[in-house]
Amino acid sequence: MQNLPRRTLDLGNIITPELGLLSPRRSEIAPKGLGRDSALIAYAERLRNNYKTNEGGLRDGMLKLAEAFREGQTINISCFCRAGETCHADVVKVAVEKLGHAMNTRETLVEMSQQTVVERAIASRANPRTQRAVNEILSVGRSEMLLPKIEDTEGRNRSEHASHLNGQSQFIRDLYERGAVVRDGVLISPKENPSSAPALAIATNEYAVKRLSTLMGESRAKEIAPQIIEYGMRIAGSSADRDTQIKIFNWIYGALEGRNALLSSDERIPENEPKEERIERTLKEIAGLAEEMSKLEPSDRLDLIDAHGERTTFEGHDRSDDELSLEKVYEEAITQETGTTSRDREEGGGGVHEFERVELRETSLARMASEMSKEELDRWTDVRLPALDEALESGTPVDSILRVFQNDVYYAAKDGPAEKQSAIDDLRFASRYIEHQLKQPESRLRHFNGRYREYAAMLERASSRDEVIDAASRIRLENARLGFQWEKLPEKERAKIAPPLTSKEMQFLFTETSPRHYTSEMTAAKLSYLSVGNDAKTKTDALMRGEILPSPEAAQLIDSLESRLGRRHLKDSLAATRHFLQSLKTPNDELRYKNSFDHSDVYRKLPAAERDFVYQRAVLQKEGLESKLIYNELDSQKAIQESVQKTEMRTFSEFREVLKSEILKHVRSGSRLDHQDLTERVTSILDVSFARNGLVGKADHEAMNVLSRELSDGIGKAAARQSTHHSRTSGQETERSIGGTSARENRTDEIYIR
Repeated sequence: MQNLPRRTLDLGNIITPELGLLSPRRSEIAPKGLGRDSALIAYAERLRNNYKTNEGGLRDGMLKLAEAFREGQTINISCFCRAGETCHADVVKVAVEKLGHAMNTRETLVEMSQQTVVERAIASRANPRTQRAVNEILSVGRSEMLLPKIEDTEGRNRSEHASHLNGQSQFIRDLYERGAVVRDGVLISPKENPSSAPALAIATNEYAVKRLSTLMGESRAKEIAPQIIEYGMRIAGSSADRDTQIKIFNWIYGALEGRNALLSSDERIPENEPKEERIERTLKEIAGLAEEMSKLEPSDRLDLIDAHGERTTFEGHDRSDDELSLEKVYEEAITQETGTTSRDREEGGGGVHEFERVELRETSLARMASEMSKEELDRWTDVRLPALDEALESGTPVDSILRVFQNDVYYAAKDGPAEKQSAIDDLRFASRYIEHQLKQPESRLRHFNGRYREYAAMLERASSRDEVIDAASRIRLENARLGFQWEKLPEKERAKIAPPLTSKEMQFLFTETSPRHYTSEMTAAKLSYLSVGNDAKTKTDALMRGEILPSPEAAQLIDSLESRLGRRHLKDSLAATRHFLQSLKTPNDELRYKNSFDHSDVYRKLPAAERDFVYQRAVLQKEGLESKLIYNELDSQKAIQESVQKTEMRTFSEFREVLKSEILKHVRSGSRLDHQDLTERVTSILDVSFARNGLVGKADHEAMNVLSRELSDGIGKAAARQSTHHSRTSGQETERSIGGTSARENRTDEIYIR
C-alpha cells in the first residue's frame, strides 16, 4: 500500500479535463446556515445529472477516480470553502466511494451470474425450432436475396440495371438478360434449350381418332379429336411434364368412355343415361374445365411482350437526349435482337416456348438480418429469437409478444429519429420472424393447441429411453381414450378441455426434431410410436416375417412366451401359454401365478405395431399347441383301437390252434367225444385264453353249446368214414372234415363276436 501513488484533487484548481465540472459554480457556494446546505444539495444534483449524461466526460473521469480508489490509492480532495465544515469536497468523496463500491458489487454479481448466463444461452440454443430458423436465415446467399428484386431497377435503364446486377452476381445478370421475371414468389425464366423429346402418342390426333371411333364413329371422331387434344393441353398446362399429360388424357378418355366421372357434381346423373347424352355432357364438362384452367395459366409471354413495349418507349425517349451514349448503342442491339427473335417466333412458329419455374424461398428475414451488425445479429440469435419462440410456444398471444417491441418504439421516439428507426426495425424483424415460425407445423401446433403443447413437453422432459417409452405410451393411451369418449362428452366439458390430437398431429408430435439431450436410442424409441393404422399393420407384418428386429421390451416378452414351450407335457405348455395371454392384460400382483416381471406393464408401453406382434405370436403358439394336443389324442385313441383289434385277432388265432390240436389229438386216438365233453373242453380252452388276455368270465356258453354240437357231429361222421376207407384216404377225409370244422369255427367265432 505504501508504494501506491497518492492523488490530490483541488476542486478550485482542476487540471484533468474530464473532472472540470467538479469545480463548484458561484451559485453553489454559500456561507454557513441553511443557504450552505441548499447550495451543496444543488451541487450534488448537478453532478448527478452531468454523470448520467456524461457531460464533458464527467462519467469517464469519475470512473477513473473510482478505479483508483478500488486499487487502494489515496485521494486527497480539498476545497477552498471547507473551513472545518461539510463542503463540496465531502460530496465528491462520497460519490467516489459509492461509485467504487458499486463497481465491486457489479463485478461480483457478474462473476456469480456468469455461469447462469452461459447455461441460459445454451438452453436458449437448445430449442431445435429456433436453431432451424436461424440456420434458414443464415443459409440464404446474396444471389437468393437478389432474385426477388431482379426487376427492381430503381430508375435504372436496362443496361445500367444489368451492370448493377453484374456487380452483385453474374448469375443474376444472366437470368435478367434472358428475360427472367418473378411472379408471386416464383422465378420464371425461359429455357435455353427447348425439349427435344418426341410428342406423346396419346396427345396426337391419330390416337384420338382411333380411341374415339369406337364411341362415336370415325367421322365424328375426326371432328372431335382436335378439340380433345386442345382441351387436354390446356388442362395440363404449358409447363406440364409428360407424366402429367399422360394422366390428363387417360382421365379424359376414361370419362368419355364412361369408366370414371370427369368431375364430382352434386347433380344426380341418371343410372340408365344413353351413351350419346353421356358423351355430349362429358364434352361440355371438358370444355368448361379447359376454359377455367386456361385462366390460371401464368401469362409469362404477355408480361415479356409488355416489358419489351415499355422498354421501346423508354428507349425512344432516351434516344432524343443522347444518340451517341454507349448505353443507347447497347440497348439498340438488344432491341434489334429481341425484335428478330419475335419475328422468327411469329414466322417460323418456333423459338423459346418453354419456361422453367422455381419457387423462391422467403428471403425478407435474411435480407433484414444482413443489414444488422455482427453484435446485433448475435443478440437476436442468442437472446431475442429464443425468447420469442419460448413465448410463442407457451401459447402467449402474438399481440402480447409484440407489445414489448411496440413500447420500445414509443419510448425510443423521445431519444431521436435514429433510435426510433432502430426500434421500428426490431419490431418489423420480430413480427416477420413470428410470421415465419407460425408457418411451421410444430411451432403452429405448440402455439394454438394446448394438448399438443402438453404432450410435446412430456416428451421433452424425458431423460432416458425408459422415460421416453413411458411418456409416449401414456400419450397414446390418453389421447385414444379421450378420442373414444369425445363425442359422448357434454358440450360444456368439451369447451373446457382441448380436443384429442388427430393422426396427422400425432405424426408431427413424434417426428419433431429431438431435443439435444436425446440419444439415438431415445429418438428411435420415440419414432417407434409413430406407426398407426396401415403403417402399424405393415410394421407388424415385417416383424412377423423377421425382416426387422423387435425392441428389447418386445423381445423380452417373446422370450418369456417361447420359454413356455419347454414344459415336459404338452398340456402344461398350453396352460403356460394361456397364462401368458392372461398376463398381458392382468397386472402381475393380481395373478395367481406370478411372472418374473410385470408382463402387462411392459406390453402396455409397447408401440401399436409391437403389441400386435407379441399378441399374434402368443395366439399362434396357443393355437399350434391346441392342434398338436388334439392330434396326439386322436393318435392315442387310434393306437388303442388297433391294439385291441390285434389282441382279439391274436386271441382267436391262439384259441383256434389250441382247439384244433385238441380235436385232432382225440380224433387220431380213436376216442369219441360226445356233446358234453366237447363243450367242456372248448369252454376250458376259451377260459384259459381269455384269462391270459384279461377277459376272465367273458365266454358265451350258449355259443359254445352250438359250437360243440357242430364239432361233435363232424367228428362222428369223420370217425365212421375212417373205419371204412384206407388209412391214407381216411387221413384225407379227416383233413377235409377238419377243414369243414375250421369253417364252422369261423362261423362260430363270428357268432361269438356278434
